[in-house]
Amino acid sequence: MLKRLRFLGYSVVLALSLYMYFLSAQRPPPEVDQPQKVTHSDPFPARASLAIRRDTLTGLFEQAPFDLSFDFVPLEDGRSRVIGRSRDGRTTLELIGPPEGVTSANLMAALPAENPLVRLRNVNAISLLVDSALADWPGASDWVGENIDGVFAGQSARTQATDKTVTMSRAPGTETMVVTVLGAPL
Repeated sequence: MLKRLRFLGYSVVLALSLYMYFLSAQRPPPEVDQPQKVTHSDPFPARASLAIRRDTLTGLFEQAPFDLSFDFVPLEDGRSRVIGRSRDGRTTLELIGPPEGVTSANLMAALPAENPLVRLRNVNAISLLVDSALADWPGASDWVGENIDGVFAGQSARTQATDKTVTMSRAPGTETMVVTVLGAPL
């Protein structure tokens, strides 16, 4: 599983690099007479809190049946991040943001057909994350239930709930679902 995630990460980086290369080749050369305005866009813009404490989420996912072990792994830009992994390597939860208010939660959960117990555990993990991070949205569980089969079949699902964004997608060529909950952009 770790090799697949690493391969997926390298593939994404390679694809983004090629995309940026081809984008830069399509730009017309800058005119010499006009001054160039330089702007920088943050690839990870600041986000509002999901209104849930980090220790609340880690406490929920450290318990059975999930049994995730969390490590503090800060991002290069200095933002706070913890990553929780299951012992079997089939569930990973990344929480970004300060302890008092997570701003982004990303869950990667394998849904293997050959192991119904892991599949059930991870479907429950998806529901728990969405329900916890979107406690102010009564339709959270229904949205997951209505979309999970379509997402696993290859479609992606996205919704705005209050001021938060939830996306579910399937990692290409795998049995892994990726669920992301983001606070509103600041």
